[in-house]
Amino acid sequence: MVWCQKISKMPSWGVLRLRSVTIVMMSLQLFRFISPFCFVKWYALFAKWVGFSVLVILVGCILGCTGQRLSAPEVWSSGVISEETLFIGTREGDLRAINISDGSTKWIFELQGEKGLRGVYGSPVIDQNILYVGGYDGLLYALSLDGNLLWREPVGGPIVGSPLVTENAVFVGSSDENIYAIDTTDRSRKWVYKTDGRIWSTPVASEDILYVTSLDHKLYALDSHEGTLVWVFETGGAIAASPVLDDDTIYIGSFDGNFYALEASSGREKWRFEEADNWYWGTPSLVDNILYVPSLDGNLYALDKFTGSLVWTVETDGPIVGTSVTVGDKLVIPSYDEKIYVVRLKDGVVLDTCDVKTEVRSSLTEQAGVIFMNAHDRSIRALRIKTNGNPDEEWVYLAKEDNPVQMGRAPDC
Repeated sequence: MVWCQKISKMPSWGVLRLRSVTIVMMSLQLFRFISPFCFVKWYALFAKWVGFSVLVILVGCILGCTGQRLSAPEVWSSGVISEETLFIGTREGDLRAINISDGSTKWIFELQGEKGLRGVYGSPVIDQNILYVGGYDGLLYALSLDGNLLWREPVGGPIVGSPLVTENAVFVGSSDENIYAIDTTDRSRKWVYKTDGRIWSTPVASEDILYVTSLDHKLYALDSHEGTLVWVFETGGAIAASPVLDDDTIYIGSFDGNFYALEASSGREKWRFEEADNWYWGTPSLVDNILYVPSLDGNLYALDKFTGSLVWTVETDGPIVGTSVTVGDKLVIPSYDEKIYVVRLKDGVVLDTCDVKTEVRSSLTEQAGVIFMNAHDRSIRALRIKTNGNPDEEWVYLAKEDNPVQMGRAPDC
């Protein structure tokens, strides 16, 4: 696995040190023991402390990441909205229903797996008034919209991506390297397909084909009814990003630093974009034939979906892990540099930013011009994007507090 490649703006000697780390981590296969949070955490430290010796960095990775079970995982769930309610996971090891107008709590559901693993990385999914949630505790939950548990089903390892729900099945990938197809009526397993690496992404489907990525460098196309392999495409690095499917084209970013467009029916490569300075983690947005692709090099690339040609680039000061959203003719981008960027869709010009003073790794959710995000300081935030591009803070929900929405708080923007 390609673990540490060149980092944007890093001096060449720093790159060489990180490449040394890469070689050692590849040989020891340390990625098998590291959570998504620890990956991003130590990635950011690498970028800041490239002068450290390889030994010091490796010790940090091993102690900082393999010891994650001592406390709850530092997850970054995004949310889903239904009827004025935001459903979102928190770092308190639970799922919450929050009134989007004022941030008041409607209900809290505590995850039920191993305490040190309770958390949600992906977004909950709603289908036919049932809320499906994949827990890092290795349980797939089905809840009513008023927070009652309908059923739960264990899989073989932590769930990082979101579940995908179709007419009679829910598909979910696991860190045990398997993709599971579970019947939504009787919870029986329709099939299980084994890959050669952890699955941290959300699958997508079209007609009879299911597409799923893996840290084994591959994108798999599977028969969604039988779980048999249709085709496989291998990149030069691990794939943590979820694919995007549009007509007969599927788009994926890889840790090899390339972004690919493939023919969905055959896996044939149509084009690749090779100009990024680092890996891809976040899922792209697709609007009016333009792909908005976030990268861990701190840039968001706008690409023509037909040719892969670069339309424009927005530069931030930190890795971009989450997926952006559109608000009218504007794109809103979360960044690890503690800022939210509002840019014009047509040319990428930055209209305004909001300094939220904490890292934002989650994807954004939008409704009626208001964006919602999960921040590293255990807060859930609502920002209204005005027509001129200025973000205004609506409310901040502090999940660890008894009174999560505190009146009189000075807004960040």
